[in-house]
Amino acid sequence: MTDKKQSHAGSILSVLGALIIWSASFVAVKIAYETYPPITLAVVRFIVATLILGALVLLLPKFRVRLEKRDIRTVALAGLTGITLYAVLQNIAMQWMSASNATLIIASYPVITLLLESAIYKTKLNAMKILGILIAIFGVVVISYVKADSRQQGELLGSVLLLAAGVAWAFYNFLTKKVIERYPPVSLLFYQMLFGTIFIAPLALFERAQWQSPTATTFAMMLFLGVLCSVVAFLLYNFGLRAMQPSSVTSMLNLVPFFGVFFSWLLLGEAITPRKVIGGVIVILGVMLSVRRTKREGDEISGGAAVALHSDAHTL
Repeated sequence: MTDKKQSHAGSILSVLGALIIWSASFVAVKIAYETYPPITLAVVRFIVATLILGALVLLLPKFRVRLEKRDIRTVALAGLTGITLYAVLQNIAMQWMSASNATLIIASYPVITLLLESAIYKTKLNAMKILGILIAIFGVVVISYVKADSRQQGELLGSVLLLAAGVAWAFYNFLTKKVIERYPPVSLLFYQMLFGTIFIAPLALFERAQWQSPTATTFAMMLFLGVLCSVVAFLLYNFGLRAMQPSSVTSMLNLVPFFGVFFSWLLLGEAITPRKVIGGVIVILGVMLSVRRTKREGDEISGGAAVALHSDAHTL
């Protein structure tokens, strides 16, 4: 096998490893909730991730980049939307959602970003993108719909909060794209994580009455989220981007819902119902159609797309 083929194979395995880790994060969250309240879990996880990323920034010269004064506001807002608001909304929603349903709904986030991008920046949507958006919305409805007599308490609210988290995520993407070309991905993520952790930390005080000592299992799940999901998977993902086309990586991201549902079934015993399967397939089909680019669009974005993709994945 040539060096080029080995490099490409290594990139595929790196991205696949990151996707498997991120797919298991929803299961880890559900298990960690046995002793960690939702916001407290996010705070502890982000503290761990910030310390590790901070160490990387201090120890490795290539990441030792100072945040420019002109970018402080943008990066702080990115931390507020993509770390603080996203984590608060998602973690609260996960109390009432099955891990598999949450995985499938979160798969629709590229469509939310596309809709907001069109509304804010007046970008045109062709017929294929509009069709994809409508299909993805229908898929979310299929996943979220449960008859009133069999609906678990808070399940509908959980779906709404997850979609609201998708809006926060979209604004995070818009803010990140303004500065991403000026910093190494690890350095930028550190600054965003630092601001996000500062903003979210005081909110954990509202859960003081629910604080308790973690078990070995829930503590391990917290470390899994803080170390593997927020740092290791991110590094694997960015390593894979070096030798892969952005379109290939985007396609591989569609594997996250399938892995997520599999882990939910394997580790939590969640049922894989026909509604989940049909709804999930519809959502992914809609997303694939909506983010599909024409040759002209591909040529226009090829320069910076590989770097920009990291903002679509780190909070998984």
